Amino acid sequence: MSERVLLVEDNGAALAQFRDALSAQGYQVTTAVNGLDGFAKVQTQKFDLCIVDHLMPLMNGPQLLKNLHAMGERAPTAVIFLSTQELGIVEQLPEMCIADMVLSKPLSSDDLLNNVAELLEQTAVAC
Repeated sequence: MSERVLLVEDNGAALAQFRDALSAQGYQVTTAVNGLDGFAKVQTQKFDLCIVDHLMPLMNGPQLLKNLHAMGERAPTAVIFLSTQELGIVEQLPEMCIADMVLSKPLSSDDLLNNVAELLEQTAVAC
């Protein structure tokens, strides 16, 4: 498995947990500590999946989604959006149409890995 994943998460514990779980499954993981950092990385590298946290400093998750969408063909193939807020409210945000999947935190590593595998399988079939 050589899928490239960008993990954008400002919470250090969650970043380490998800990075370690994804790496253990063979994903090539690049991390970013906020949306601005993540956006800088997608401008220089191509990713199969971007996992974006909702509430972050400098550039929040919805703004990062808008910026990714504006990249067109250079944007990551798939996007998972993570939030600690009520999913019913989050899913009402206009930027959520850009995300392929919206997940609630806290999230176990197993749940994240299952959703990542499912989404990457779907996008591989669609290509």
